[in-house]
Amino acid sequence: MAATDMSPKAGKPLVENDAGSYLAWSGKDQPAVAGEKLGCGLLVLKPLGFALPHYADSGKFGYVLGGSAVVGVLPAGVDARERVVRLEAGDVIAMRAGEVTWWYNDTDGDDVTIVFMGDTARAASPGDISYFVLAGPMGVLGGLDAGLLAKASGLTSPEQAATAFRSQPAALLTRLNRKLHGVRPREHDRHGIVVNAARVPADSNTGGAAAGTKTVTAAHLPVLAQLGFSVGLTRLDAGAAVRGPWVLRDAAAQAVYVARGSGRVQVAGAGGASTLLDAEVAAGSLLVVPRYGVSLAAADDAGGMELVSLIKSPRPATEHFTGKGSVIGGLTAEIVQAALNVSPEFVEQLRTKY
Repeated sequence: MAATDMSPKAGKPLVENDAGSYLAWSGKDQPAVAGEKLGCGLLVLKPLGFALPHYADSGKFGYVLGGSAVVGVLPAGVDARERVVRLEAGDVIAMRAGEVTWWYNDTDGDDVTIVFMGDTARAASPGDISYFVLAGPMGVLGGLDAGLLAKASGLTSPEQAATAFRSQPAALLTRLNRKLHGVRPREHDRHGIVVNAARVPADSNTGGAAAGTKTVTAAHLPVLAQLGFSVGLTRLDAGAAVRGPWVLRDAAAQAVYVARGSGRVQVAGAGGASTLLDAEVAAGSLLVVPRYGVSLAAADDAGGMELVSLIKSPRPATEHFTGKGSVIGGLTAEIVQAALNVSPEFVEQLRTKY
């Protein structure tokens, strides 16, 4: 049986125009993404760029890598209230499958960049986040009969239905010719669906020269409890490594997006004969850490590295094999010495480092 291709991949443009771009990662190109039922996309909106209202078949989160935007979220349900929020760099926003959202860069000079990661276990195509757009050539209503649309929508003619639902020429992204002054974000609408990474404390088991590792869970963003996953945010200084090796022993796979910088990642599985992944990774690439996979990550000496990950567990327990509070640190010292066939001094170093 052929081994699954674990190599990191770059996304492919789904839409690219004067409003911005949307890159998507497909399970068809990256079997490990489909196998663990993950998904990823990257949205860039230029000033006055507007992502048309749409909903997705996957619960997901967005993490703002840079810039600012106004976002509308309409929960599913009759008479649901639209929530309008401003997003800034470092914000995490969580969305349920089926919620209608729109995205708007109302700034004058800076692009906004947002990475999306989702759980595609119940998606139409596991490994892909599918979007159902409400307008334009990609719109879900575009292929329906105009006469039936008119009757169902209370319009008087097929021509009216065609005007209402087929006047938008843009596919997903369009550049507006003016600012939408009636769109006003409300600070209280952020409650429960948006949190800034600056408000999330660093993980207690962060160690070494890592600049910081944070895990956003339902404790910080309540909607994540319903979505069943968490968000990992890691920044590494030049030449630093994530304290490790580490493993998520609660059968939680991870999709890992390299947001900035470059470095090296290794992933090992059962058996120990060979690694599942040993690759140089660069900004813009996506990789998968499968369930129970043991991982190592280090930034290049020339610069740091930033990683954003979806962890398929609402309360992930990251366990390290070395250092304080680690697996080796929790075992009897003589057991570790016998297992590794090393000196007591070496055992002590492994148990207390970091």
